[in-house]
Amino acid sequence: MSGLPSAIGFPAGLLGPEALRVAVLTGGPGWIALDKPADVPLEDHPWQEGAPTLLASLRTQLAANKPEMLRLNLAEPAVVVGPEPEISGIAILADRTSRLADWRETLGSGALKLTYEMIARIEDAPEEGGLCDLPLHMDDVRQRAGVSHKRGKQSETRFTPGEVLGRWRLWTATCTFARRDQIQVHANECGIRIAGELRYGRTGRVTLAETVASGRLNKGGDKPLHRSVLLRLAVIEGIVGGEAFRIEAPRPDDFATAVRRLTPRTEHKKGQDEPGL
Repeated sequence: MSGLPSAIGFPAGLLGPEALRVAVLTGGPGWIALDKPADVPLEDHPWQEGAPTLLASLRTQLAANKPEMLRLNLAEPAVVVGPEPEISGIAILADRTSRLADWRETLGSGALKLTYEMIARIEDAPEEGGLCDLPLHMDDVRQRAGVSHKRGKQSETRFTPGEVLGRWRLWTATCTFARRDQIQVHANECGIRIAGELRYGRTGRVTLAETVASGRLNKGGDKPLHRSVLLRLAVIEGIVGGEAFRIEAPRPDDFATAVRRLTPRTEHKKGQDEPGL
């Protein structure tokens, strides 16, 4: 939509100690899609213990009439769907007074398709993909999700394996509605250990040593290639108000770096960094 800013800025101290720019992927009348960075909470949640959120910070700057925020054309922004704090990817916000009801009706009816991309260990992982439909229960005391056949709510995630990258593999996970930490819990239950996932799988991170042919570096030379979990909400598509749409988010730098460094040099060619999902 013309007139939207390419990104919106948050000054140091509002969302964290450093200033932050968040890309605006696309939008329409009464809604926008942002590329939320990892380790930034999207909206309030009891497990976050009062941490500052992207939504609250955006509202603060709207109230202050910051010009680039006013260009979003959201009088009262609210979250439709988006990733958990630890995960990067697409976050859709809609104006509460005009478009929010349409978007939430679409989400609640299962008419949206959410596609996540991840890098996971090949050990313990299945050779083929499949559907995980284990019901999930939210434990607010322990601040984690878990499988419960007595108290859990219906949850479905379909996993599809992708390219093998040494001891790691690309996977996609699709669903029509994602409960809190659904992808992480279902992946862990299926033996898909996501790189850098610490709450449920406690999987190690991709390191520099895994990207060199010999697997050996000078003493002290090995280091992780990423700080955040290598899981992202990559694509959202569906039909809202009779109009079809598809939103894609680019791989964040640490995710793209891990894929590039893990891909054998003989296979890596320009333009293959980010295949279609």
